[in-house]
Amino acid sequence: MTVAIGALGSYIGIGAEGTYGTTVARTRFLLHNSESLKPSDPKIESPSVHRVSRDIRRRTQSFIDVGGDFSFNPSLSSNAFTMLLQHALGTVATTQPDVTTAPTAYRHTFTPANALPTGLSIEVAKDQLSHLHSGCKVASLRLGFEAGQQLDASVSIIGREQTSVAVTPLTLTDGHLAPITNTTLTWNGVSMNVLGGEFMIENALTTRHYANSRYTAEPSRNGKRRVSGSFRIHLEDATVWSDFRNAAERVCVITITEAAIAGAYSYDLVITANVSEPQDAVAQADTEGPIVQPVSFECFIDSGNSNEVSLYVTNENSAA
Repeated sequence: MTVAIGALGSYIGIGAEGTYGTTVARTRFLLHNSESLKPSDPKIESPSVHRVSRDIRRRTQSFIDVGGDFSFNPSLSSNAFTMLLQHALGTVATTQPDVTTAPTAYRHTFTPANALPTGLSIEVAKDQLSHLHSGCKVASLRLGFEAGQQLDASVSIIGREQTSVAVTPLTLTDGHLAPITNTTLTWNGVSMNVLGGEFMIENALTTRHYANSRYTAEPSRNGKRRVSGSFRIHLEDATVWSDFRNAAERVCVITITEAAIAGAYSYDLVITANVSEPQDAVAQADTEGPIVQPVSFECFIDSGNSNEVSLYVTNENSAA
């Protein structure tokens, strides 16, 4: 038998389901760095008193749960990446910001929604076979940006079932990756010299098991959505520390810019959180060199902002 080798045929394919748990063709692909998607298939043993030994006939299968994570370096022109963004936040609207001088530039704006899209079919190709996961919902999504590195993403999934299937051939036409060499962060309108940071949305999803099936019904929210982020800067003044101590509400904008598309438009990813409150911004004097100030913040809604965050990607795709 031939041994499966990751370097020869490991990748992830996704497709948007129309009915929860009913798998669809995987037509969008990404090259992952790691993955841990797997089923949980617990056994229930009878508490009967008789027998000093364990009896296989007294054990039955219980509920099935599927979950795990995968990480990758996204391209801003990847339609797999934008599909994951839509399933993490909820809604997307596509526009052409300048159809005259930049007819090939499209902007996809993602905003949080109470009801997330139905679900995803996620296939993990493993060279000799694939594991196909149905009914996958994005429990959380993290975007990381470290100076001099590439934009990275990690996605946490909960789903319905995992099956073994033949590998779907890879079709990958995405552009190059996004190095963090032209990235800006503004805090209260002031540009920060950022060393790195992250943005995260957590959807507080839970499975829903009933007596009529081993499989979960479509997962639902089990708490409030949480949107948060962090960044690191060199300590220069008391501005952000003061915001932290005063629980100030600030606008935070993270912009990752890549190659030009047309006219004045480039591939970019822009995250805007209009009500950002620092949760910590205390620098420790524990180095002989430049002192680093780590800043963590949470994003909220208020009377003037119905969403905690707005995120858009500009690329050459006419649909997200």
